[in-house]
Amino acid sequence: MITVGGYTRVSDAGQMGDGRDGRDGVLRQREDVHDLARLMRCRVHRIYEDNDTSAYKRHTRRSGFEELVLELENGTISGILAYNIDRIARQPRDLERLIDIYEQARRPLVFATTAGDYDLTTSDGRFQARIYVTVANKFSSDAARRVARQKLADATLGKPHKGQRAFGWRDAEHVDDREAVLIRQAYADILLGKTIATVHREWAALGVRGPQTPPGRTIGYSSVLYVLRNPRLCGYRSYIPQEVRERSGRVDPVEHLLERADGKPVTGAWETILAPAEWCELIEELDSRKERGTGRKKGSTVTRRLLTGIARCAKCGSALSSGVYQRGTVSYEKYGYHYYCRAADGGCGGLSRSGPPVEDHVEAQLLERLRQQLTEARTQAAEPQEPAPSAAEKALRQIAADKAEARRLRADDLLSLAEFAREIRRLEDKEKSVGEQASPLSAAPERTAPTIARVIRDWQTCTADVKRREIERAVDSVVIKPAGKGGAQRGTFRPDLIEIVWRCREEPLSAESVREPARSQDEYDGRPVDRQGRSPHP
Repeated sequence: MITVGGYTRVSDAGQMGDGRDGRDGVLRQREDVHDLARLMRCRVHRIYEDNDTSAYKRHTRRSGFEELVLELENGTISGILAYNIDRIARQPRDLERLIDIYEQARRPLVFATTAGDYDLTTSDGRFQARIYVTVANKFSSDAARRVARQKLADATLGKPHKGQRAFGWRDAEHVDDREAVLIRQAYADILLGKTIATVHREWAALGVRGPQTPPGRTIGYSSVLYVLRNPRLCGYRSYIPQEVRERSGRVDPVEHLLERADGKPVTGAWETILAPAEWCELIEELDSRKERGTGRKKGSTVTRRLLTGIARCAKCGSALSSGVYQRGTVSYEKYGYHYYCRAADGGCGGLSRSGPPVEDHVEAQLLERLRQQLTEARTQAAEPQEPAPSAAEKALRQIAADKAEARRLRADDLLSLAEFAREIRRLEDKEKSVGEQASPLSAAPERTAPTIARVIRDWQTCTADVKRREIERAVDSVVIKPAGKGGAQRGTFRPDLIEIVWRCREEPLSAESVREPARSQDEYDGRPVDRQGRSPHP
């Protein structure tokens, strides 16, 4: 009696939408395989099963199918039984793997289904099998296209995703309180300077797992970044086509944000974790880090100290590097590391200073400055004032007035239709430019008193990257002067040898920044012109 292997498969059981897990379909196929084996007088070695697994998706690995092919090739089994050939293969290349085995086998092999047998050792049998798999592949392709179109339509309407839950939600619409707290805390910490790597380490220490995290492991770094960049956090809807996922793996959801006809993001009907302005602020912060190339270079094991690149040599102006004192020395036991002017990097090589005392001094000065800013912020908050219109608001008001004037001139037949269209187009372009400069994604928000108070309160428990981010926000450079003959290490710490160069506070959007570029003379400095080329406003 010939020994065969039975194969059963149900595709994408999670998409049924009726609560079934596909197990019933697998069990029915098992019964059909055993009935077919009795009819053909074969002995079933085992049933190879792939539940909730597609045979059409190119990058899906079917563990049951791979085991079936391996044992067919090494001679453990001498044939395959299945409910239908499309359970075994929906991609021609999978069928070709089996055909190669059947053509090269030196023993009788069976390939049978409840719908008919296929003799893969003959050209006619291979031809019939190839036709059937090609047709099944076409059906799957058509179905995938219809499903993708339906998903895009649902996404455009703001309907939530029906597949696996997103991190931060317990289902498609309702927030998971524990995960939402983690996301909100990460948002606040990242704005203060904490890196994604630090957030990942903290989540891993807490045993946080994502919906797709393999058993026995914690959430990965890329998953943390994906969670924080997900537009779903603030209610925006994104749509990533399946073919893009299969080709590129995990992609940035911000790049696939859906927009309405008016250019505004599509919003969905589910509970949110962040406000849209907060999410935009978070994305701007993450993108700014990526653009300026901060962080550790790929393959590097060097950790930056608190003032690496910020501290500078007063003699040559070069940025100071950091290094560890030689083990066993007094300096190593007392300080651990130092900052020095590195000649190999173009410096003079004539300056070295122990790190911790310098950092403590800079931290103390920074906290004192923050306390002063906190006092000023609270004083201003206690004095209610009518907010003065910004330069952008003034520019937008002037544009609106110019539009109204152009419409009046057109109504009085002082402007031709072509001249009116050109003028309105110019004003709309100017309005868009000014609006983009004043948008939440381009304007740096002022730091509020609660934010400054939180930095002061939590400073001692902040991580090094958070402290460094805060120092970079306030300090342009820390200039360290030479200690002179004898050095600075023999006596007490000398703060007079350290000069902190503070950054100037960012200026608000000025009128110069929204001023339009120079125009040709026939536009009369931006004013509408009549048909004879004269300005109606002399």
